[in-house]
Amino acid sequence: MTIRALMNSMLLLSFFMLVGFFLREKIKIFQKLFLPSSLIGGVLMLILGKQVLGVLEVPAAFKSMPGVLIDVVMASLVFGVTFNKERLKGYLDYVCVPMPAYGLQMGLGTVIGAVLTNFWPDLPKGWGVMGVFSFHGGHGTAAAAGASFAKYGIEGNMAMGMVLSTLGLIIAMVVGMALVNFGVRRGWATYVKEPKAQPAYFYGGPLPESERKPTGHLVTTSISINHLALQCSWLLFSVLIGKYIFTGLGMMWAGFKVLPSVLHGVIGGAVLWKLIEVFHLEKYVDMKTIKMLSGFFLELVVFTAMATLNLKFVSTFAVPIIIYTIILVTLTLPLVVFCAHRFCAEEWFEKACMAFGAATGNTSTGLALVRAVDPDSKSSAGDSHGVYSTLMSWKDAFVGLTPLWLMSGITLTAGVGFGIMIAFLAIGFMFFNTHRSFSGKVK
Repeated sequence: MTIRALMNSMLLLSFFMLVGFFLREKIKIFQKLFLPSSLIGGVLMLILGKQVLGVLEVPAAFKSMPGVLIDVVMASLVFGVTFNKERLKGYLDYVCVPMPAYGLQMGLGTVIGAVLTNFWPDLPKGWGVMGVFSFHGGHGTAAAAGASFAKYGIEGNMAMGMVLSTLGLIIAMVVGMALVNFGVRRGWATYVKEPKAQPAYFYGGPLPESERKPTGHLVTTSISINHLALQCSWLLFSVLIGKYIFTGLGMMWAGFKVLPSVLHGVIGGAVLWKLIEVFHLEKYVDMKTIKMLSGFFLELVVFTAMATLNLKFVSTFAVPIIIYTIILVTLTLPLVVFCAHRFCAEEWFEKACMAFGAATGNTSTGLALVRAVDPDSKSSAGDSHGVYSTLMSWKDAFVGLTPLWLMSGITLTAGVGFGIMIAFLAIGFMFFNTHRSFSGKVK
C-alpha cells in the first residue's frame, strides 16, 4: 500500500467516525448502551460495504490494522504503572470481587467453548477464552487477543471478540440496571433509597463548562518538540523496545519468535517505564496525554475491527455465541454480588455494581451503575477499581499467552482460570471475610 492510499483510507475513516459520533449524539439508545462512536461508524461502513449493500469498498488495510495498532494500546496499559503501598491497603478487599469472576470466565469459558465446538466444529480454535477478554477488557483487549490468535493462523476470534464485547456492553447496562433496582429496593445501597438518573451530559452532548477538564499538560517547550510528538514517541518506542527484546530472546530460543506481538507492547512498556524511573525522566512524561493517545489508537482499532467484521461467520455461529454468553453472564452476576457482599467491609453494593459493570462491559459501564446508586460520588468504588486495574495489570499478559497455550489443548488455560478463581476466593475468605448475612447482620 502506498502512503497516498493509506491517507485516502484514513480520510474515509474520519468521515465515518464523525457520522458515528453525530448518530450517537442524536440517538439516545446508543448513549444509554454506551456504544462508542467508533463502533457505530465501523458498523455503518460494514453495512455499506460489499458484505451487505455493496455501496463502497472497505479499504483492505483495515483488516490488518487492529492487529498492528493494538500493540501500542497494550504498551499504554503498563506504561506509568507504579504501586502506592499506603493507598493499596484500603482497597485490597475489592480485588477479591472481580478477580474470581475473571477466573470463572477464563476457566469455564474455555471449557464451554470446547464443549460447544463438538456441536459446531467450525468454530475457531480456542474461542472460548475470548469471553474473559471481551467482557473484562472490552473491544481493545478482545482485538489484542484476536490478533494473537491470528499470529498462529487462527482466524475468526477477532470477529468473535467484537461481537462478545458489544453484547457485553448491552448486558452490562440492561442486567446491571436490573441489579441496581433490585438492590436499592432491598436496602443494599449506602447512599440512595431509589435509583438516581444520571445528568444528561454523562451520556452524550457537549460537556458543561464546569465539567471540562484538561486532557494533558505540556512538559517542555514546543520550540524543542511538539508535545503530542514527544508523548507519542514514548509509546511507540515502548513497542520498539519490546520488539527488540523478543527478537533477542528469539535468537536464544526460537519459541520467543512465535509469541504474539501484543506482548511486545506489554513488556516494552514496562521496561521503558522502569528505565524512565531509573534515569529520573518522569518529568518528560504526561500520563494524561499518554492515556489520551492510547484512547485514540483504541478508537481506530475498534472502528477497523467492526468495519471488517465477518458477518457470515457471526451469523453462522449466532446460537453458540448466545448460549455461551447467557451461561457466563448468569454465573458472573451472583458470583460478583456474593464476593462483594462477603468480602467488602464498606459500600459492598456499590462495589458489586462497579465490578459487574466492568466484568461484562467496561469501566465506563461500571461507573455508570455506581453513579445510579451514588449520584454525589461519595463511594470509593471507582477508586477501588482504579487501584485494582493497576494492581492486576499482570493479567494482561494472558492476552498473548493463552492463544499459545490453547494450541495444545484447553487444560492449561482452563486450569489457570479456575486457579485464579479459587485463589482469590480463598484470599477473600482468609483476610476479608465479613461474615455478613444478606439480612445485613454480621454473624
